[in-house]
Amino acid sequence: MSRSPPTIVNEFVKNALICYEECMVSSLVKDFGFSSCSEMLLPSSNEELRTLLSVCVYKNIQFPNRMFNDFLKVMFSNREEKNELLEALVISYKDIHIPKFSQPIHLLWGGEDIIFKPEVAHKIKERLGNNATIEIIKKAGHMVNVERPCIYNRCLKKFLSSVMIDQRK
Repeated sequence: MSRSPPTIVNEFVKNALICYEECMVSSLVKDFGFSSCSEMLLPSSNEELRTLLSVCVYKNIQFPNRMFNDFLKVMFSNREEKNELLEALVISYKDIHIPKFSQPIHLLWGGEDIIFKPEVAHKIKERLGNNATIEIIKKAGHMVNVERPCIYNRCLKKFLSSVMIDQRK
């Protein structure tokens, strides 16, 4: 019996937004001193970039200013285009529909994620149904694959190998 290939979901924004209410997003943005999501996601100064990183990671990462300057030049050079893309992504939370997936879905989530808290991951898992599993990685924030790459990769390999075993049966 052939099954569809596995779907791996890690902070899959569209589904995460379903469980994340608009008031929570605006509260998070304001808590960190930004006036809008685009201001937070498109930093223009070293200090704004440091704040954005502090939101995304569990442990404070120390980088020299020169590195932040280079990062800002490379990653945020096309500000107007990126801002237009962000504005185009704004959708009504009521209009989102999650399809039923036949393949296994595995959510890998940072246990200390303050953007999409673990409770959001559990709500997404509930909405995805019985084919979904979840694994919370401790001491990791929103960028779990960057902060805990070894654990992240181990979890990913374990999931993929379990799917491969199921397909052989």
